[in-house]
This record gives sequence, C-alpha cells and structure tokens, in this order.
Amino acid sequence: MKKLIAFVLVVLIATASYSQRGKERKAVKAGSNKQVEANEVPDAVKSAFKSPATDVRWEKQEGKGKAGKSHVRYVAVYTQDGVRTRSRFKEDGSPMSSSKYMGGQKLPAAIQTAATAKNPGATLVGGEEFTTKDGKVYYRVRTRNGATKSTTLFDANGAEVTKDKITDEHRESEDEDGGN
Repeated sequence: MKKLIAFVLVVLIATASYSQRGKERKAVKAGSNKQVEANEVPDAVKSAFKSPATDVRWEKQEGKGKAGKSHVRYVAVYTQDGVRTRSRFKEDGSPMSSSKYMGGQKLPAAIQTAATAKNPGATLVGGEEFTTKDGKVYYRVRTRNGATKSTTLFDANGAEVTKDKITDEHRESEDEDGGN
C-alpha cells in the first residue's frame, strides 16, 4: 500500500512539474503581458483610443515576431454595451485590431446560421468578433457537440475563412484567451 501511495505521489509531482514547464515555455514564447496604469500608456495610444468606456484596464504586451523583431503593443480592456472588448495599439498609437467577446446567441444571425450549418447538431458556445486595422470583420465561433469542441473562423458574411487567409498582424486576437 505504501508503494502505491508513493507511486501516485511521484506521478502527481511529475505531472504538475511538466505542466508548469509547459506554461513557462508558452509565456516565454508569447512574450510578456502585464497590466499597467493609464499614466504608463503613451499619450498617442490614449488619444487613438476612442470609446465612451470609463472603466478601462491597460495591458502592455512585449514580444518578438517571427523574424525576431521586438514589438510592444498596448491593449485597452473594457466593457462597452455589456460586451467585453479589447482594442490593440502600436506604441505610436496606430490601431492594430479590436475584439468583442460574446455568447453564441449574441452573434449576428448570419454567423449563427453559418456556424450551425458547418456543425449540425452542435451548440453555439461563444464567439469573438474581431476587426482588423483595415476594417475587415471576422468571427471566431466556438461550438460543442457532446465532448467535441470546434472553432471555426467566418468573414462578416458568414463564409468560412481559413487562418492562412488572414495576415499575421490581423491574427493577434486569435491568440487571446477568448475571455468568456
């Protein structure tokens, strides 16, 4: 019995250690992401941020791109009209993208129809509307059918889009947590 308990403890410790190393590797790969006070956000970014929201939380994200080039972006996290929203900016205030996180029933009708046609019998779990700097709107929709989870990307008209059709700069919101 003692050997069994010792074995279980070793397995649990090894699993926890492996899991933690994976999280650390992911954090290093993604760069740093920290909450900052509004007075630490460049004036150009604050001027470019257009929202009536008063309760805004700012994040500073630092990382390296595919070519090893360092980048810094600022993210405004706020709630507008009852929807959790993120707006991303370069240090000079240039807008990059924005995301709105919503439940499945809050998605536009065309997107709901496209998602249920793509995954018959599945339940719409949630979605994200993201707008690129050039104004293109995409929807990332999460569905569940029993234990099977699926995520599909659609354009504003409900046509399925593959990730390779979106440039790296426009893909930023896809790596976020989804926020639901």
